[in-house]
Amino acid sequence: MSKQANTKLIGGFVVGAVALIVAGLLVFGAGKVFQKHKTFVLYFADSVSGLNVGAPVDFRGVKIGSVTDIRVVLDKKDLSLKIPVFIEIDPQKVAFSGSGEELQNLVKTTNGASSYYQLLIKRGLRAQLSMMSLITGQLGIHLDFFPDKPARYVGTETGYEELPTIESPISAITKTVQKIPLSQIANKLLETLEKTEALLASPHLENTLESLDKAVKTANALLGNLNNQVTPLAKGVKMNLDHSGKMFANAARLTAKLNVQIPRVVAQLNKTLKSAGVTIRGANVAIDGLTADNSPVRVQLLETLNELASAARSFRILAEYLDNHPEAIVRGKGK
Repeated sequence: MSKQANTKLIGGFVVGAVALIVAGLLVFGAGKVFQKHKTFVLYFADSVSGLNVGAPVDFRGVKIGSVTDIRVVLDKKDLSLKIPVFIEIDPQKVAFSGSGEELQNLVKTTNGASSYYQLLIKRGLRAQLSMMSLITGQLGIHLDFFPDKPARYVGTETGYEELPTIESPISAITKTVQKIPLSQIANKLLETLEKTEALLASPHLENTLESLDKAVKTANALLGNLNNQVTPLAKGVKMNLDHSGKMFANAARLTAKLNVQIPRVVAQLNKTLKSAGVTIRGANVAIDGLTADNSPVRVQLLETLNELASAARSFRILAEYLDNHPEAIVRGKGK
């Protein structure tokens, strides 16, 4: 008769086995069995060289997920090769501050959004490759908001929600460097160096430098002589200017005096001429009464009186000219 099995022992063995399985899942699975990770697929226009499975996915420096798979897929539409990159976002790293009902209402009020992530994509959430290490060339994936960048979708059927991507700064720099004509620049630089070397080895350069040295010495000597001559010349110019200033000041004072005296002189000459006219008329009357018409004395007196009248007219003209041109006494009669 067979011995009956110990049910307690079997039950304890089963419980221990289950406990070991759970512990293994927790240790080796990092608790993923009890978490609902969100998987996205991304298509980069840049090269993914340096991007490996396990590479971090961050949002402004905060790690929120990692790369889970990288494949090469032949698209049945156009037989082109696509490289889908799969990432997982840890929901514990991306949370909503409100309640689930508030989140649903917010998604419903946003046109074209069917989920919380679609709402973020509508607001400009984009993915791009980022350099993790310049030495090793390892890449990561950076998420941020770029509302000015249009959403780019490849649309290959993978069964996962696609997250739009944009060009990385590394790719933009690489394209810019590729456009630079490095070979032409190098050839021109080499040509310039060869011409410079030929110029330095030319015998004409030595002669030119010697001539230039002589010219510099001559110029220094000339400047020294000019420096010695400038001081005496400046003193002489200053003295001449001082004398000229004094002369103009004296001329101005003399002109002022003449402006005051000339009217008086002209008035005195007019009185004198009037008196001379009276005297001449009186003399004519006396001569007419004392001498005959053909008397030599009368004729001589008439000639003398005529000359005196002419002199009087000259004095009158001179007085009028001086009255109009008082500066003629200093400068003389103008031409």
